[in-house]
Amino acid sequence: MYRIETCGRNPLGLYRVREGDTLSSVCARFGVPPALVAAENGLQAFPPAGALLLLPDPAGMRTYTVGAGETVASVCAKFGISEREFCEMNACGFVYPTQVVLVGKG
Repeated sequence: MYRIETCGRNPLGLYRVREGDTLSSVCARFGVPPALVAAENGLQAFPPAGALLLLPDPAGMRTYTVGAGETVASVCAKFGISEREFCEMNACGFVYPTQVVLVGKG
């Protein structure tokens, strides 16, 4: 039988969901865009406490924190990407202030 032990920096990118966690809180803690975690884990809903999540390393991907008044169109124009590409990368068709989104390869 195997046990997951604390070993400093998480070399496998695994996270055990705790009571009270949300997708937003976990992603904010580790600096990973929620859309990336949702896509990597095939999430339709946030898993219960005790479940394991894979927290992908967004290395190589540029992230951007959405500001007040910005839209998908304005973010796409800022980074020269299409709205379709943006929506595929982020698994969403809208943005809100403080949201961390993927905006292409870094």
